[in-house]
Amino acid sequence: MRMFFFSVDGSEVQQVGRELVHEGIPCEIRSGLAVSPTACETELWVQNDNDCHRAFMICVQRGIGFAKRAIEPVEVDW
Repeated sequence: MRMFFFSVDGSEVQQVGRELVHEGIPCEIRSGLAVSPTACETELWVQNDNDCHRAFMICVQRGIGFAKRAIEPVEVDW
C-alpha cells in the first residue's frame, strides 16, 4: 500500500478516489496530519503498489489531484 495523494480538501481526495476505483484501482482514504487546529489533511492510499503508475496517468489525463490545472492562467514575468 502506498500513499498516493493528500489534501486539506477532503472532497478533492474523495473525487480522486472515486475516479481511481471506477478505473479498477482499489484505494483507501485515511485521516492525515493536522495542519492547523481547524484543518486536517486527508490521504488517499493505493492498495497495490503496481497500480500507482496507472493511477498517476489517470490523474494527469483528467487533470485531477496533484495534476489539477490552474483555474486562472499563470503569468510569467520575463
